[in-house]
Amino acid sequence: MTRYRLRMSLIGSEPEIWRTFDVEGSARLRMLHLALQTIMGWRESHLHAFTDADPHSRPQHPPRRWEALDIEGEEGTLSEDDFTVDDVLRDGGPLWYEYDFGDGWVHRLDVVEQTPSDEHLTTVVLLDGARRGPFEDSGGVHGYAEKIAIAADPQHPEHESITDWIDTTVGPWGARAPGVFDLVGMQSELNLLFNPQNSGISPRDMSGIVKIEAHRRPGDVDEASPIADFASELPPPIRSELRQHLHHTGLLEPVGIDIDTARRIVRPYAWLMNTIGADGLALTSAGWMPPATVLAGMTELGWIDEWIGKGNREDLTPPMAVLRETAQRMALVRVQKGRLLLSSAAMKALGDPQRQLRLIAGGLYRKLSDAEKDAAVLLLLTIADGTAPEDRWRSIAFGLEMCGWQSSTGWRFTKQDIGHATFQAQRVLDQLGELSGRRRRRGEEDPLVKLFARAALR
Repeated sequence: MTRYRLRMSLIGSEPEIWRTFDVEGSARLRMLHLALQTIMGWRESHLHAFTDADPHSRPQHPPRRWEALDIEGEEGTLSEDDFTVDDVLRDGGPLWYEYDFGDGWVHRLDVVEQTPSDEHLTTVVLLDGARRGPFEDSGGVHGYAEKIAIAADPQHPEHESITDWIDTTVGPWGARAPGVFDLVGMQSELNLLFNPQNSGISPRDMSGIVKIEAHRRPGDVDEASPIADFASELPPPIRSELRQHLHHTGLLEPVGIDIDTARRIVRPYAWLMNTIGADGLALTSAGWMPPATVLAGMTELGWIDEWIGKGNREDLTPPMAVLRETAQRMALVRVQKGRLLLSSAAMKALGDPQRQLRLIAGGLYRKLSDAEKDAAVLLLLTIADGTAPEDRWRSIAFGLEMCGWQSSTGWRFTKQDIGHATFQAQRVLDQLGELSGRRRRRGEEDPLVKLFARAALR
């Protein structure tokens, strides 16, 4: 069998967008299609076809055309599942690949070299290339070039609208810069696609980010990790973008949080658990924490300095009320017969900040709807990857839409919608770390919360 070295060029692109790669001759055209989608960054959201005649010129002979088996094409169209690369290129090519018949993306594939097959190589090996593939639905090569030019010109009257369109279309995980070409990331995706058994990824994992047990380090993502569960819900092309984003940002690396750092992160909840203790805390007849306890908490946690009132009544002191409410939702504490008691898990975690952190990281998702869980994962992801606070809601909205969620109105998610979806998770995050409420309101970011976010994604 033959192995082909191909050079693919996007017709009309300037500067040229191209790729050079090796592919096994035994690969079906369907698999070649998937490889081209991967190395160009397309999202497989439009129709496609292969042809052995240039679509832009009058053919010298009756052209052959191959399409997906489940698509009803023109009379005489062949199935891409029934033909291999060797079937269509053994005579030297070239071959054309059309994607999105509306935008009209045409790729030309030329045979550079033919060599004997090598059983030690994966089906497709990307060798070189330049520039990212165009944005989906950007209007063909001319529309894409125009949008890139407008996005690069802040003085252009359409700059804001085009930039917003790019942000909405590309989303938070895809590359925006036209010059980006990530060979390593693309090859990783090709390995996962064509050689999953040797990719190092668990065969039970749909997300593509969980390593097999033999390669898994302490602290690595596993099948039960929230980020893996979320990624498995995404359409494959978007999941691929998220995987590459996680690798680029280092968010799949194990998170090491020492005892002192854990203590600083969980300090408010640790104070509450220590205050309740093994014997529990008697509540007032109205069901509130005693005034002396509330004032002690406000003072010890440094919250009293920013408080206008006396800070000794839970019902009139939201910081303490929210601390208790969130602790109850996370099953750290419970009320029984007029007393505030620790859960058995919280009791075992007394005096152990790292264990307390794990309880909070897991409890953050408790009693959330499925949509709220996805929103919580996305919120943590935006914090962990350093997304600017003012841009987080857009990233979360994109992720929710990619999972199939819709707003109650049926329109695109608004900033207010995302605020509602992330409300419970954000309340927990607002309790963590060491920044005062005043500094948080000024937009300062607590690096301890970013560290917690990375841990809570696992």
